[in-house]
Amino acid sequence: MKDVWITLLTAALSTAGFSILFYVHPRRLTLATLGGVLTTAVYLLGGHLIGGELLPSMLGALVGAGFSEICARLTRVPVPVYMVPSVIPLVPGSALYATMFNFVSGQYGAAADAALTTLEVSLVISGGIVIASVIGLFLRPIRSRRSR
Repeated sequence: MKDVWITLLTAALSTAGFSILFYVHPRRLTLATLGGVLTTAVYLLGGHLIGGELLPSMLGALVGAGFSEICARLTRVPVPVYMVPSVIPLVPGSALYATMFNFVSGQYGAAADAALTTLEVSLVISGGIVIASVIGLFLRPIRSRRSR
């Protein structure tokens, strides 16, 4: 249980750091950080209940993207203001590191395996974002669609 809290705290700090790096306005920083923590919590819960890495990553991206859509509408800012910080904790950094390390070390088979894992997780994350964005597009009020 202690590891979960440490992981969530780390996700909050990294999300806040990336939000500052990407010039997220200080008024939006709290919601952007909350999005990263929510995404990580869903990923951890999915990993505990389902196992594996792909489906929990997709669920985390889906929830994070949905949260971003809602926050963007409530605060009247573009969705990427919340989307980018929300999915930062899901980025497969360890797999990217393993890919480069194995490639530089001359272990091309292990580098290919790590690269495939990185690609799979990245595609699953983008799939979750696309699904949430399409759902958000369909849930827009009909009135706003007619005014265009």
